[in-house]
Amino acid sequence: MKNYRIAIIGLGGMGKAHAEAVELEENCELVAGAEIDLGRAAAWGKRFNVTALYDDYEKMLDEQHSDIVIVPTQAPMHYAPTIAAAQRGIHVFCEKPIALNLIEADEMVETCARHSVKFAINHIKRASPYNRHVLSLIDSGDIGDVVLLKATDKGGRKVGNSLMEMGTHLYDWVRLFGGDVEWAHAHLVQMDGRESTVDDIKHTQEVHPHDRDAGIVLGERGHAAFRFKNGIHADVQYLAQPQTNDNGYGIDIIGTEGRIAVRESVGTTMFIHRGQHKTPADAWEPVHLPAEDLDAHGNPRDNASVRLLLQRLMLRDLIEAIEADREPFASGRDGRDCLEMIHATWESHRRQARVYLPLTSREHPLERWQREAGEV
Repeated sequence: MKNYRIAIIGLGGMGKAHAEAVELEENCELVAGAEIDLGRAAAWGKRFNVTALYDDYEKMLDEQHSDIVIVPTQAPMHYAPTIAAAQRGIHVFCEKPIALNLIEADEMVETCARHSVKFAINHIKRASPYNRHVLSLIDSGDIGDVVLLKATDKGGRKVGNSLMEMGTHLYDWVRLFGGDVEWAHAHLVQMDGRESTVDDIKHTQEVHPHDRDAGIVLGERGHAAFRFKNGIHADVQYLAQPQTNDNGYGIDIIGTEGRIAVRESVGTTMFIHRGQHKTPADAWEPVHLPAEDLDAHGNPRDNASVRLLLQRLMLRDLIEAIEADREPFASGRDGRDCLEMIHATWESHRRQARVYLPLTSREHPLERWQREAGEV
């Protein structure tokens, strides 16, 4: 079994979460970390028994000869480390969203491909055994032909911020069941019900000071519709409820002979209904999968344990992708296409029309709107 040397760039909260997953994998060795906050770096190094600590990630990449680099920084710092690692032939596991705009995302995907580097994005719901089970039910025709996906955000954020936070997971989750998108049609409003305008564009941290930096965003409530190339339709709702409810977050997969409901952002609650129609009086049948719900000793997993499991499964898949020379199941291309759905949501609202993918302009649609309106 090959041993994989792994370095991490960005040693904050997610840098710790990824390190915890790495140290539990028998064929992985955590060899180095890069972080501009020296105190944070020292604490991280002590926690994970790593002495090779850097404030310059390129120097770390040059000196440590890692096989994989994990990039759990905030969105503005995904592009440069990914390019630097790819140019050195180092495989990349990057946090979501992939980047701030499609110009960066395209270059990240293309550079990794040109250097034969595997590129994965941390959309961890792709690792869930529940989603594998749902895909098998769809493939077997258990609910007939899938015709509609209905997805709902968890609340606690305005739509603009959520698109770049939990929305990127939700769109990727929709793509897992729907495939490639043909067109998008979206409508964004402010909390008073008026249409969101160019004057409402704000920085993520102006909207929610405690959110991560994800650039400029737009909208407080939102509704987006997508048609997939295979004919499936999706409706996605961002209702900006003040309180977060993870049990309300998820997707209904509606087929001609039944439907499946999957909920929650980390662990999964799943239900199935068999039949052509679903009325309020018709009961759902709950589905339980020990592979995700129970640990090795048969005890129920809490949310932190499920997150760690999924993080480990994501890392394992990247390693398997390297060894089998295939795309990771949460690939950089998937991350790029998910960001394109986010940008298509804003672009459709700006145009007040359906927009087709791939988007011709790869510039951030909100930056273009501001420029054309003479605001920048």
